[in-house]
Amino acid sequence: MGEREGVPQTKAAPPALRYLDPEEVRAFRGPDGSAYVTIRDEMTVIGARFMRVCPLTDPDRYLAIVGPDPNGRDFGLLRNWCRLDAASREVVAAELQRRYLHPTVKRILSVKDYYGVAVCTFETDRGVREVTLRDVQDNAIYLGPSRVLLTDAEGNRFDIPDIAALDPTSRALLAEIL
Repeated sequence: MGEREGVPQTKAAPPALRYLDPEEVRAFRGPDGSAYVTIRDEMTVIGARFMRVCPLTDPDRYLAIVGPDPNGRDFGLLRNWCRLDAASREVVAAELQRRYLHPTVKRILSVKDYYGVAVCTFETDRGVREVTLRDVQDNAIYLGPSRVLLTDAEGNRFDIPDIAALDPTSRALLAEIL
């Protein structure tokens, strides 16, 4: 290692990845309503966030337990979170629902093109939404031969789980924007 202004320089080793089993983790709501997580009775993370490692392809296998700070300190990788005790599972499920909310498109009601920006009206499982899509080719993620995830101009995601299951009008409108 070289020296800089008389101070020896060392490389810090990256933190070791810590795998956690459901039996080692307890999630609960704190007095402020945020998610708290106790890990192996060693520590409690206040304001914990849960992030899916593979949110689209294997959403329930691994969750990263991350602190509330902007740098997102990683406290561990939880395996098979669905095996948590019932109370913990309820807290984690609510937090994941809030974080990974993306409506499912049932029908496409209209598409209007304004100089390369598509303004669409979707009927979703959460009601009718008017959506602005810019650079659709860059904001469409294909998750298999018939599934697509669209991201609108505000960063909201809309899931079309099976293009073939859409009605003919919706498929034709979707073809216009893709």
